[in-house]
Amino acid sequence: RWRLQFAGNQPSRWASFEPGGLLSENMLGNMLVTCVIGRTVFVHAGLMASHLSPGNSINEGHKVYGGVTRLNQQAREWIVTSHHGDNNNWGEYNTVEEVISAAQNRAKVASKTMPDCLGGGIGASSPVWMRDYSKPNDAAPSEPLAKQKIKAALAEAGEDVQRMVMGHTPQYKINSALDSMAWRIDVGASQGVMGGTPEVLEIIHMGGENDEDIVSVLTVDGRRVDGRERAVFDSSMMF
Repeated sequence: RWRLQFAGNQPSRWASFEPGGLLSENMLGNMLVTCVIGRTVFVHAGLMASHLSPGNSINEGHKVYGGVTRLNQQAREWIVTSHHGDNNNWGEYNTVEEVISAAQNRAKVASKTMPDCLGGGIGASSPVWMRDYSKPNDAAPSEPLAKQKIKAALAEAGEDVQRMVMGHTPQYKINSALDSMAWRIDVGASQGVMGGTPEVLEIIHMGGENDEDIVSVLTVDGRRVDGRERAVFDSSMMF
C-alpha cells in the first residue's frame, strides 16, 4: 500500500530518486551542475557569467548564482534532503482524491525547495534549462547576444577556459558554434528523444602543437573527425 502515496506515478522510481529518496545520495548526490576540467567547462544546458559570479545578488538584471562551488553545493543539498515530510507507507487514505492530493503536494514541496540553478522550467535561463547557445539545433544560435554571453561566461569560468560543452538540446550530430566556444553534444540517442546515432566528443588536453587542445568527434564507425569540421556558422555573416 506504500505505493498509494505516489498515485501510481512509477512509485519505485519516485521513491528511489526523489530528493531524500532511497538512492538519491548514493546515485545523485555527487552529480555536478557544472565543472571545469582543463580548458573546458561542462554543464547540462549552458552557463552565463551571472551563474559563475561569486556572491548572491542581482547583477545587470541577472540573478548571481554564486559560482561553480555554490551551484554544486546547492544541488547536492537539495537532492539528498527529504522535503515532503513523513511517508505514508501504510497507505491510509479514504478517497482517490486524497491519494492524488498527497502525490501532488509531495511534488510541489520538492519543486518549491528546488534551488534556482536547477529550476525555472522550459525557456528559463538556469544552467539546466537555457538554450541560448544550442538552439536551433545544428545551426548557429538564434539568440542575438549568444557570443557576447558565452565569452563573458568563459571568462568568469577561468583564466584559460576556452569552450563550453553542453547537452539538453538534441542535435543530429555533435557540433560547435560561436567560434567553437559552444560544443553541443546531445545527439538524442535515446529512442524516447529521436533515436540519434551516438557520438563522443574527445578533448586531449594540451595534446597539440604549442600545447593546444585537440578536439575531435568519435563516431560509431570508428572515425575520428577533426573538431573543426563540425563547426556551424551564422549564414547571415557569410555574405
